Amino acid sequence: MSIKLLQNKWIFFSLLVIFSVGGILVRIHDFGKYPADINCDESMTAVEAMALVENGTDHLGNSYPVYFDAWQRAQQNALYGYILAGFIKIFGISTIVVRLPMLFFSLLGIAALTWIAYMLFSKEIALFCLIFIAINPWHIMLSRWGLESNIFPHFLILGLAFLCFSIKKGHTISLIAAMFFYGFSMYGYGVAFSFLPLFLLPVFIVLWHAKTFRFPTLLLALLCFFAVSWPMLLIIPVNYFKIPTIAIGPITIPLFDRTTRMSDILFFSENFSAQFLGNIQYLWNMVVLQKMDVWWNQLPTVGTYYKISLPFLLTGLGRIVLFIKKEIKQRGWTPAAVCTMILLINFIASLITGLVINDVNVTRMNHIYYPIILVTAYGIYWVCTKTKLMRAVIPICYGVYFVFFCYRYFYSEDRTFIEYTFDKGLEKSLQQAFEIPGKICISTYQYRNDFPITEINTIYLLKLPYRYYTGQMDEKDLLSSGYMEPYRDRFHYFDNLEAAYAENGENCTYLVNVRERDFFDQAAFRVSSHDFFSVAIPQSLNEE
Repeated sequence: MSIKLLQNKWIFFSLLVIFSVGGILVRIHDFGKYPADINCDESMTAVEAMALVENGTDHLGNSYPVYFDAWQRAQQNALYGYILAGFIKIFGISTIVVRLPMLFFSLLGIAALTWIAYMLFSKEIALFCLIFIAINPWHIMLSRWGLESNIFPHFLILGLAFLCFSIKKGHTISLIAAMFFYGFSMYGYGVAFSFLPLFLLPVFIVLWHAKTFRFPTLLLALLCFFAVSWPMLLIIPVNYFKIPTIAIGPITIPLFDRTTRMSDILFFSENFSAQFLGNIQYLWNMVVLQKMDVWWNQLPTVGTYYKISLPFLLTGLGRIVLFIKKEIKQRGWTPAAVCTMILLINFIASLITGLVINDVNVTRMNHIYYPIILVTAYGIYWVCTKTKLMRAVIPICYGVYFVFFCYRYFYSEDRTFIEYTFDKGLEKSLQQAFEIPGKICISTYQYRNDFPITEINTIYLLKLPYRYYTGQMDEKDLLSSGYMEPYRDRFHYFDNLEAAYAENGENCTYLVNVRERDFFDQAAFRVSSHDFFSVAIPQSLNEE
């Protein structure tokens, strides 16, 4: 198709509608059911959100913490949990609801990125950007499940959209809105502590140097950022200087005695030079080579933004640098030059962050992919304007790649690998075991063999209330609620089946990994399997 045809408003809006609808459909297809059943990080966020709704605390009893203690040894970001708590109040709790906020903000992210492309370049480039993100593997996979840290890039791109709009129109209110999004992103992912200083400091320098806003306006914007983020910023001195947990009204600034997060930062590494070289290699593998990470982040041979995209990414970067130089030389610091410079700063700050964070994976670099998508789409557009052959070849290549991705993700054996990492069958197995009266013995041999993860998965998948699993129900409450027995009396977790059986014998319903089903004597147990898990019910209990 000729680029000139896009100037026809009917063709333009037809393509806009087709790819908008197509982008939504691929994200809602089998939504909530695939990936199945639940990822442990989703369970943890859901349990925290349920506790906030029920008790005004996290699941450990901390009042409205700015950062969840979660696993106690590896903490969890709070923003998605608080958003999810609002969704739970409206819609109740289910896996669809757990993932719904991510889908919602992912769609907002598509709109924001397209809007940015329109403000910076043209409506034609905005359409290319919309098409490219609609079929982007990273964005599709990210939008379909509720990993709490994946909310971070959506808030950053919304902040960037309002920031560019404020520059183009000179709106102070839009600038403040941008700072609110950046401020809230501090609660979205710990990477924000590295990225935002690297990004916002140069941005404010450019805005001041270009005289885009007066100094009082910039100061007001900065104060708005701190007004939102200051409770989260207190996490640094509290945990660095080991200050006891601080309570400010209902808000908790927690001290994490057993945290492992500090080791994620380059400057706290035992061997700085070796870690820095390792970080360069990790960054190269993730961003440039798009090497395989983990199944819930990307697929082999597909990559995060398709492996054929690197030449277009480099082309787009080159064109953006040339545009900034030309615009400043000929017309000075115009709004277009300032906005494009900020986009470049965003990209560079993301790369530098990848060097500061140890052993980055797709999740730890998720803040770079929106800029990559925009810059790559710009590069594709520029190439298409130069040669007729590429205007035919590029859509065919990406079309084939997208169909290949959809087949692999939704219908091939890759789906089995992904669902294994989401403990498929665990929910049905837990529900079956829970219907049997008496003790339930649950193996920790899930995708990740870990007691806290197994317990959190159990609490979420059975939707156990806060007062029950924390032991706050008295005998009357237990009878009226239908739980009958206290949580600690009924639920038992083990990592050694033989030892658990030696202790409990036929006085327990066992939930085990499907590979352990043959352990049970069929004369004494009725064993049924659900995908990767099995339930062994003693015949004596089954007869009752």
